[in-house]
Amino acid sequence: MVTIAVIFSAFILFYFINKRVSIPKIFLLRRTFFGLYVLSFFFTSCNHSSRVVFLGDSITELAENNEGKGTYKGFITLLREDTNQKLELINKGISGDKVSDLLLRYKTDVIELQPDIVFIYIGINDVWHKYNVGTGSDIDLYKNGLRKIIEDTQATGAKIILCTPTVIGENSGEFTLVNNFKDIETMEAMNQDLEAFSDVVRTLSLEFNTELLDLRKRFKTYISQNNGTNASKGILTYDGVHLNNVGNKLIADEMIRFLK
Repeated sequence: MVTIAVIFSAFILFYFINKRVSIPKIFLLRRTFFGLYVLSFFFTSCNHSSRVVFLGDSITELAENNEGKGTYKGFITLLREDTNQKLELINKGISGDKVSDLLLRYKTDVIELQPDIVFIYIGINDVWHKYNVGTGSDIDLYKNGLRKIIEDTQATGAKIILCTPTVIGENSGEFTLVNNFKDIETMEAMNQDLEAFSDVVRTLSLEFNTELLDLRKRFKTYISQNNGTNASKGILTYDGVHLNNVGNKLIADEMIRFLK
């Protein structure tokens, strides 16, 4: 379209010059090239792809796992298939990450990319590592770290969607993840922490007027309605934490609302 505009403008300029119309040539040139600039800007804007960054941990990292010829599709893969508009979806999930890890890389992985939309989905490892290896996040560190990331990202003009951490175990009672057994008392404490960390996300969303995707609430509701046997996995996850096809589809269906 820009090429057509250039040819058309050149034709007009040639016509006026050959017809000896009494308009200064320099005026014609300035008007013509100004028109070209406006047209070029317009068509470039129309062709601009919205850039979406997904910042998170292994749950996000696996969101583009499309191995097995359709046997498993992550939520980013599903979003890419479902969105008709032009979207550049960028996966910035890294396995094992906590909010402290995001603080080390968000400027490179988010700010420098100049995204239009950013999903921030972090918190599972901040809780899990506390009870598993003793390196989890203090809730104040979690809050202040998220606040810093939100402040700097929001300053770029990007739209932010904060996601609450989901679940560790889909059951009530004891739980085992990768041969790491946790008794009932530990799981109760862990779930209390997950709820407290989710409250931090909800509070920060109100404070900064961001979008909120309350995945923990959504997961708990779905699991309560579909886990009659109190299974520790297999409802929305394949191991109690990482998403199966149903979990990925649920998240994709929730996220797509913010991309329309």
